[in-house]
Amino acid sequence: MKNSKMERKKRMEAFIRNDILESAIALLMEQGIEKFTMDRVSKSAGIAKGTVYLYYTNKQALLDAVLDYAYLPLQEQLKKIIPAGGEPLRKLEQCIHVCLAHTEENKFLLRQLRTVLFATMDLRISDKKSWYWTIAGMLGKVLEEASASGMIRPVNYIKVSALFIDSINSLMAHRILSEVEETIEQDVDELMDLYLNGLKPKKMPG
Repeated sequence: MKNSKMERKKRMEAFIRNDILESAIALLMEQGIEKFTMDRVSKSAGIAKGTVYLYYTNKQALLDAVLDYAYLPLQEQLKKIIPAGGEPLRKLEQCIHVCLAHTEENKFLLRQLRTVLFATMDLRISDKKSWYWTIAGMLGKVLEEASASGMIRPVNYIKVSALFIDSINSLMAHRILSEVEETIEQDVDELMDLYLNGLKPKKMPG
Protein backbone atom coordinates (compact mmCIF):
# COMPACT_ATOMS: atom_id res chain seq x y z
CA MET A 1 0.00 0.00 0.00
CA LYS A 2 2.82 2.38 0.92
CA ASN A 3 4.65 1.60 -2.32
CA SER A 4 1.44 2.20 -4.28
CA LYS A 5 1.06 5.67 -2.74
CA MET A 6 4.69 6.49 -3.49
CA GLU A 7 4.25 5.39 -7.09
CA ARG A 8 1.16 7.58 -7.47
CA LYS A 9 3.04 10.51 -5.95
CA LYS A 10 5.95 10.00 -8.37
CA ARG A 11 3.59 9.80 -11.34
CA MET A 12 1.83 13.00 -10.24
CA GLU A 13 5.14 14.80 -9.77
CA ALA A 14 6.32 13.66 -13.20
CA PHE A 15 3.02 14.83 -14.72
CA ILE A 16 3.31 18.28 -13.13
CA ARG A 17 6.98 18.57 -14.09
CA ASN A 18 6.23 17.71 -17.72
CA ASP A 19 3.25 20.09 -17.75
CA ILE A 20 5.52 22.92 -16.58
CA LEU A 21 8.14 22.08 -19.21
CA GLU A 22 5.57 21.84 -22.02
CA SER A 23 4.06 25.17 -20.96
CA ALA A 24 7.52 26.75 -20.84
CA ILE A 25 8.28 25.51 -24.35
CA ALA A 26 4.94 26.80 -25.66
CA LEU A 27 5.67 30.20 -24.11
CA LEU A 28 9.15 30.34 -25.67
CA MET A 29 7.71 29.42 -29.07
CA GLU A 30 4.94 32.01 -28.86
CA GLN A 31 6.68 34.96 -27.18
CA GLY A 32 10.42 34.26 -27.22
CA ILE A 33 12.99 34.36 -24.44
CA GLU A 34 12.58 38.12 -23.87
CA LYS A 35 9.08 37.69 -22.41
CA PHE A 36 9.80 34.44 -20.59
CA THR A 37 8.99 34.68 -16.86
CA MET A 38 8.08 32.21 -14.13
CA ASP A 39 4.78 34.05 -13.67
CA ARG A 40 3.84 33.59 -17.34
CA VAL A 41 4.82 29.91 -17.20
CA SER A 42 2.59 29.32 -14.16
CA LYS A 43 -0.35 31.04 -15.88
CA SER A 44 0.22 29.07 -19.07
CA ALA A 45 0.37 25.79 -17.11
CA GLY A 46 -2.65 26.76 -15.01
CA ILE A 47 -0.87 26.10 -11.72
CA ALA A 48 0.26 28.28 -8.82
CA LYS A 49 3.55 30.11 -9.22
CA GLY A 50 4.66 28.60 -5.91
CA THR A 51 4.29 25.14 -7.44
CA VAL A 52 6.55 26.11 -10.34
CA TYR A 53 9.17 27.31 -7.85
CA LEU A 54 8.77 24.07 -5.91
CA TYR A 55 9.99 22.14 -8.96
CA TYR A 56 12.38 24.75 -10.37
CA THR A 57 14.03 27.13 -7.92
CA ASN A 58 14.50 29.95 -10.45
CA LYS A 59 14.15 30.90 -14.10
CA GLN A 60 17.64 29.64 -14.97
CA ALA A 61 16.94 26.22 -13.47
CA LEU A 62 13.73 25.99 -15.50
CA LEU A 63 15.48 26.99 -18.73
CA ASP A 64 18.19 24.39 -18.08
CA ALA A 65 15.48 21.76 -17.63
CA VAL A 66 13.69 22.91 -20.79
CA LEU A 67 16.92 22.49 -22.76
CA ASP A 68 17.43 18.96 -21.43
CA TYR A 69 13.79 18.16 -22.17
CA ALA A 70 14.12 19.46 -25.73
CA TYR A 71 17.04 17.13 -26.37
CA LEU A 72 15.43 13.99 -24.89
CA PRO A 73 13.92 12.80 -28.22
CA LEU A 74 17.33 13.16 -29.91
CA GLN A 75 19.06 11.21 -27.14
CA GLU A 76 16.48 8.43 -27.49
CA GLN A 77 17.06 8.30 -31.25
CA LEU A 78 20.82 8.05 -30.77
CA LYS A 79 20.41 5.32 -28.16
CA LYS A 80 18.41 3.29 -30.71
CA ILE A 81 20.78 3.86 -33.64
CA ILE A 82 24.12 3.26 -31.94
CA PRO A 83 23.59 -0.20 -30.37
CA ALA A 84 21.65 -1.51 -33.38
CA GLY A 85 23.18 -3.98 -35.78
CA GLY A 86 24.50 -2.87 -39.13
CA GLU A 87 27.53 -1.34 -40.76
CA PRO A 88 29.41 0.90 -38.26
CA LEU A 89 30.14 3.79 -40.62
CA ARG A 90 26.50 3.87 -41.69
CA LYS A 91 25.54 4.27 -38.03
CA LEU A 92 27.88 7.24 -37.72
CA GLU A 93 26.22 8.84 -40.76
CA GLN A 94 22.80 8.27 -39.20
CA CYS A 95 23.95 9.90 -35.95
CA ILE A 96 25.03 13.07 -37.76
CA HIS A 97 21.81 13.10 -39.78
CA VAL A 98 19.42 12.80 -36.82
CA CYS A 99 21.35 15.47 -34.87
CA LEU A 100 21.11 17.98 -37.71
CA ALA A 101 17.50 17.05 -38.49
CA HIS A 102 16.55 17.59 -34.83
CA THR A 103 18.27 20.99 -34.94
CA GLU A 104 16.37 22.04 -38.06
CA GLU A 105 13.05 20.84 -36.64
CA ASN A 106 13.60 22.74 -33.36
CA LYS A 107 15.61 25.68 -34.67
CA PHE A 108 13.40 28.45 -33.28
CA LEU A 109 13.24 26.92 -29.80
CA LEU A 110 16.99 26.23 -29.71
CA ARG A 111 17.63 29.77 -30.88
CA GLN A 112 15.70 31.05 -27.87
CA LEU A 113 17.74 28.75 -25.63
CA ARG A 114 21.12 29.44 -27.26
CA THR A 115 22.49 31.31 -24.23
CA VAL A 116 21.65 28.37 -21.98
CA LEU A 117 22.91 25.86 -24.55
CA PHE A 118 26.36 27.38 -24.97
CA ALA A 119 26.73 28.40 -21.31
CA THR A 120 26.16 24.84 -20.08
CA MET A 121 28.22 23.00 -22.69
CA ASP A 122 31.37 23.04 -20.55
CA LEU A 123 29.38 21.67 -17.60
CA ARG A 124 28.14 18.77 -19.69
CA ILE A 125 31.67 17.99 -20.84
CA SER A 126 33.13 18.19 -17.32
CA ASP A 127 30.41 15.95 -15.86
CA LYS A 128 31.42 12.37 -16.68
CA LYS A 129 27.86 11.20 -15.94
CA SER A 130 26.26 13.56 -18.48
CA TRP A 131 24.57 12.43 -21.68
CA TYR A 132 27.62 13.82 -23.58
CA TRP A 133 29.87 11.08 -22.17
CA THR A 134 27.13 8.45 -22.34
CA ILE A 135 26.84 9.02 -26.08
CA ALA A 136 30.64 9.29 -26.41
CA GLY A 137 31.02 5.88 -24.79
CA MET A 138 28.44 4.35 -27.12
CA LEU A 139 30.02 5.95 -30.19
CA GLY A 140 33.41 4.71 -29.02
CA LYS A 141 32.10 1.15 -29.32
CA VAL A 142 30.91 1.88 -32.88
CA LEU A 143 34.39 3.16 -33.78
CA GLU A 144 35.87 0.03 -32.22
CA GLU A 145 33.55 -2.07 -34.40
CA ALA A 146 34.69 -0.12 -37.47
CA SER A 147 38.33 -0.71 -36.54
CA ALA A 148 37.79 -4.44 -35.98
CA SER A 149 36.20 -4.60 -39.45
CA GLY A 150 39.21 -2.86 -41.01
CA MET A 151 37.23 0.26 -41.94
CA ILE A 152 39.38 2.61 -39.83
CA ARG A 153 42.71 2.32 -38.05
CA PRO A 154 42.89 1.75 -34.28
CA VAL A 155 42.54 5.02 -32.33
CA ASN A 156 41.69 6.25 -28.84
CA TYR A 157 38.02 5.48 -29.40
CA ILE A 158 36.52 7.56 -26.58
CA LYS A 159 38.65 10.61 -27.40
CA VAL A 160 37.85 10.41 -31.11
CA SER A 161 34.15 9.87 -30.41
CA ALA A 162 34.21 13.02 -28.21
CA LEU A 163 35.84 14.94 -31.08
CA PHE A 164 33.18 13.52 -33.39
CA ILE A 165 30.43 14.77 -31.07
CA ASP A 166 32.11 18.19 -30.85
CA SER A 167 32.16 18.38 -34.66
CA ILE A 168 28.46 17.54 -34.82
CA ASN A 169 27.75 20.13 -32.10
CA SER A 170 29.59 22.72 -34.19
CA LEU A 171 27.44 21.94 -37.24
CA MET A 172 24.34 22.13 -35.06
CA ALA A 173 25.45 25.50 -33.65
CA HIS A 174 25.88 26.91 -37.16
CA ARG A 175 22.32 25.88 -37.99
CA ILE A 176 20.97 27.40 -34.76
CA LEU A 177 22.79 30.73 -35.11
CA SER A 178 22.57 31.28 -38.86
CA GLU A 179 20.91 30.20 -42.07
CA VAL A 180 23.16 27.65 -43.79
CA GLU A 181 23.00 26.85 -47.48
CA GLU A 182 24.22 23.28 -47.20
CA THR A 183 21.66 20.50 -46.94
CA ILE A 184 21.82 18.03 -44.08
CA GLU A 185 23.06 15.38 -46.51
CA GLN A 186 25.89 17.66 -47.67
CA ASP A 187 27.00 18.26 -44.08
CA VAL A 188 26.88 14.53 -43.35
CA ASP A 189 29.01 13.72 -46.41
CA GLU A 190 31.50 16.50 -45.65
CA LEU A 191 32.02 15.48 -42.02
CA MET A 192 32.33 11.76 -42.81
CA ASP A 193 34.81 12.52 -45.62
CA LEU A 194 36.87 14.70 -43.29
CA TYR A 195 37.09 12.01 -40.60
CA LEU A 196 37.72 9.12 -42.97
CA ASN A 197 40.05 10.80 -45.47
CA GLY A 198 41.43 13.85 -43.69
CA LEU A 199 42.59 16.91 -45.61
CA LYS A 200 44.98 15.18 -47.98
CA PRO A 201 44.19 15.68 -51.66
CA LYS A 202 42.28 12.83 -53.19
CA LYS A 203 44.19 10.67 -55.65
CA MET A 204 42.95 11.01 -59.19
CA PRO A 205 42.10 7.72 -60.93
CA GLY A 206 44.77 6.50 -63.36
